[in-house]
Amino acid sequence: MNYPTLKAKSHFFKLIVYIFLISSRAFTQAFEGYTLFCPNNSRNTYLINMSNQVVHSWTHTKTGGYSCYLLEDGTLLRSAVSSNSQLNGGGAAGIVQKIAWNGSVLWEYTYSSSTYRSHHDICPMPNGNVLLIAWEVKTAAQAVQAGLNHSASIWPDHIVEIQPVGTNGGNIVWQWHAWDHLIQDYNSTKSNFGVVADHPELLDINVGSSGSGDWMHINGISYNPTLDQIVISSHELDEIYVIDHSTTTQEAASHSGGNSGKGGDFLYRWGKPSNYDAPGSQVFNVVHCSVWIPDSLPGGGNILAFNNREGQGSSVVLEIIPPRESNGQYTYSPGTAFGPSSPLWSYTSPSFYSNHLGGCQRLPNGNTLIAESTSGYLFEVDSSGSMVWSFSRGQEVVRALRYAPTYPGLAALLDTNNEIKKDYSFKLEQNYPNPFNPSTTIQYSIPESDFVELKVFNSLGQEVALLVNENKTAGTYTAEFRSTSLPSGVYLYRIKSGNYLETKKMILLR
Repeated sequence: MNYPTLKAKSHFFKLIVYIFLISSRAFTQAFEGYTLFCPNNSRNTYLINMSNQVVHSWTHTKTGGYSCYLLEDGTLLRSAVSSNSQLNGGGAAGIVQKIAWNGSVLWEYTYSSSTYRSHHDICPMPNGNVLLIAWEVKTAAQAVQAGLNHSASIWPDHIVEIQPVGTNGGNIVWQWHAWDHLIQDYNSTKSNFGVVADHPELLDINVGSSGSGDWMHINGISYNPTLDQIVISSHELDEIYVIDHSTTTQEAASHSGGNSGKGGDFLYRWGKPSNYDAPGSQVFNVVHCSVWIPDSLPGGGNILAFNNREGQGSSVVLEIIPPRESNGQYTYSPGTAFGPSSPLWSYTSPSFYSNHLGGCQRLPNGNTLIAESTSGYLFEVDSSGSMVWSFSRGQEVVRALRYAPTYPGLAALLDTNNEIKKDYSFKLEQNYPNPFNPSTTIQYSIPESDFVELKVFNSLGQEVALLVNENKTAGTYTAEFRSTSLPSGVYLYRIKSGNYLETKKMILLR
């Protein structure tokens, strides 16, 4: 009896692995839905389908574009720019709006004055309230008394939770101020003096920007309703922070209270250990869009963030698991850096780069939607990093969010049969299953009535099957390819309809 050689076994194994990788990627699909985005510093918001066609748009009377959300009642929540403010840092806003499907303003709240102004991201709450990030002015005298190592007026960040009232009112029902959670080891005669390394729950006033004005530059905010916690990301400090939202406003200004028992102190931080004099490598070089992954999605309870890696030529989107004890407290050993030591998952590419701004969203099928903001390029990748959808807007887009067709906020797109309106376009899907034996299904869509030709070819370009050869009305169709006589190998299937021509590969494996 002849036994296969080790070399033959190795080649066979490599072939199986290769086929497995091809088939795994073939099974990966983009998450079906509608993508919401608003070009930065513009007066427009768009909703596009999977064929990148605009299915709805809003035109606004005020400039905005940093952040927008489609709420479950179909209204649009967006940040907008107020006028005549003395605080004009990057991402300045000052206004939050709710916009009806027809574009009319339902609610507009201003959080802006000579001493405070909202900026960057906003976050809708399950109770209908809205979280805002905002600056507050501290004079040079106040900053020096707090332990700042130079004399300058600075704008530390705070967070307010706004309960909408009427068409332009709002109640501040909760607030948190970074100013209440400082430490410094520069001047023992000033406030907040202590050993920085002994207090990772506090913020060293002498890290971050050495200038004046926007000192922290918080740019992202996300709420976790299960934990009742908030995560924020800081451009200047190259870190993300988690704080307790279960506190009262009074407790949030202290170091005790709330579910954590720590008041408004940091429960967790990650990205730059040197900020609290801990050993470890810096991960973030400018960070944006720290977001909790919802519990119902793959990676639920983890945190996604956009690491710009400013000046390094390529950006990274990463996912981390904040380590927690059985009692829910975050794991921390004094004198060390907060874990984890490395991300659970990350995506990067030599051609992927946004030196500032950036967005990321985990989708229900485990894929991740990414906004390469400075180029306005939106794309979706699977867990292996393969790109499964993309859209090039060509204008700066800070964030993008994908909503499933069943999302309640899309009710205005429903037709009289209670089905999502079909926005058909030319599309040829990957066959399934792949590899196959002896049959496989091919799905395709056409946007209008036309003659359709669907053929199968072998690797030599010879036609082996004609699957469709007739007029079709607009819609989505399937065709079955069955082969009992063809040998194993790579085959091509090609669709032609009018000026549309597309070809894909499939594998027949006996």
